Amino acid sequence: GVSICLLVLLGVGLSYSMWNMSISQNTNNVIATTNDCFDIAITSQENAITLENAYPISDSKGKILTPFTFTIKNTCDMAASYSVSLESLKGSTLSSEFLKVMVNENEPKILNSLNSTDTVNTGSIESRVLDTGTIFKNKTIEYSIRLWIDYDTTMEDLDNETKVLKSRIIVKGVPSDEEEPVPNLLTERIPYLAERDTVSFASDDPDGNIRYIGANPDNYVYFNCSDYSNQSDSTCEKWRIIGLFNNMTKGDGGKENLVKIIRNESIGKYSWDTSSSDINEGKGVNDWTQAALMKLLNPGYESEPANSSLYYNSKNGTCYNGGENSTTSCDFTSIGIRNDKTRNAIESVVWNLGGASDLSRLGIKDFYSLERGTKVYNGRPIVWTGKIGLMYPSDYGYTTSGGTMKSRTDCLSFRMFFWDNSDYNDCKQNSYIFKDGILIRTLTSDNEYPERGVVLYDHGNINRFDSMSYTSAVVVPSLYLKASFKIKVGDGSENSPYQLNIE
Repeated sequence: GVSICLLVLLGVGLSYSMWNMSISQNTNNVIATTNDCFDIAITSQENAITLENAYPISDSKGKILTPFTFTIKNTCDMAASYSVSLESLKGSTLSSEFLKVMVNENEPKILNSLNSTDTVNTGSIESRVLDTGTIFKNKTIEYSIRLWIDYDTTMEDLDNETKVLKSRIIVKGVPSDEEEPVPNLLTERIPYLAERDTVSFASDDPDGNIRYIGANPDNYVYFNCSDYSNQSDSTCEKWRIIGLFNNMTKGDGGKENLVKIIRNESIGKYSWDTSSSDINEGKGVNDWTQAALMKLLNPGYESEPANSSLYYNSKNGTCYNGGENSTTSCDFTSIGIRNDKTRNAIESVVWNLGGASDLSRLGIKDFYSLERGTKVYNGRPIVWTGKIGLMYPSDYGYTTSGGTMKSRTDCLSFRMFFWDNSDYNDCKQNSYIFKDGILIRTLTSDNEYPERGVVLYDHGNINRFDSMSYTSAVVVPSLYLKASFKIKVGDGSENSPYQLNIE
């Protein structure tokens, strides 16, 4: 008992006079039912097809014509099956056997080689189906259509007469019970889930990044596996998906939406940086681009006297863990990056190094802005390109879901310096990153002091770490995955983490 949801007629007129042709979009007629299943819009009316003094052209030339474009959007709660057709109206004399049509970037076809369908307008000559498909709730599909006279058309084909084509694009849609397939690509699965689950996801940071929130959401993923063909607790580490971050700048300069993950457990306590006694009194400096910890986590520093890319290469050796270049023995053979498959899965990205100060005044949005800002100590770099870093204070803050006493909105508006306040237990206790009694380093430095940085304290508040660089403290690596990975199995729960096709 459900009829056509919406019928949209987009007028396209074509006339042929000897070798002169003109094609133009000039109408936008919409006939909708109260169901309002579709919203069809012409995205760029200035791109209406117009060919003056035209003649039969090759496909290579037809492919670069300015297309007629429009967008189909489904605003229903149900899926809809639809068809897009080109209908030759009453009065047309140019046969469809002499027209080439190109839909989107598909190969062009002779119009009358396409399937025919019932006409809509009274007196119409024929209607040819350009495309069919299913469009799901809140989805959009864009179309571009190009028309031209087939290169092989001759004057004799047209009986040496003036020919005219009058046509319209017809879009028909009917409700469908087809279920939207669950996307396997990790970068698509997260938005898919976020549309359906507002409890475990939020996208309210200034850039609309989609983040997992709550005390224990289903954001576990197996990573750093010794055997990716047999992923389990015994062959892999459990990491947590922080979220999907929009338009990340990669090391090659390209931009892509990337998934950021963080190790579920620390790799131990190490200095952020240290130095000889004649440099900043042996305290180290808070410049991540040359920090000892950065050289421990990332490739390319194998010749360093300590840290020397040991975590990245899963080696043992000497690590910094105190002032004045103090060292200790360290072993990453079992907890470092285990193999090249894992190393190749990590995307090299541009990390922001903006600093912060006067931390007692800062809320989560303040940190987010400062992390991406230009305030750093003494002109130090504001970005770094590399593979493995640490979380930001805002990464921790935006994980909270709030609770019964303080909502997420309350937590987002409250200064993170005071999250150790018992009145705000809901903020820290409902974050999967917070671990009671553990102080965790962040990537953010203090822009007023040469060696100090910002940490997540063991009681849940964000504050300056006065001896940040050289003092040994908990390190939890964070990184961005390449965008090509699909989910093989798993639902993201602690007992069934996502397994990715890292092969």
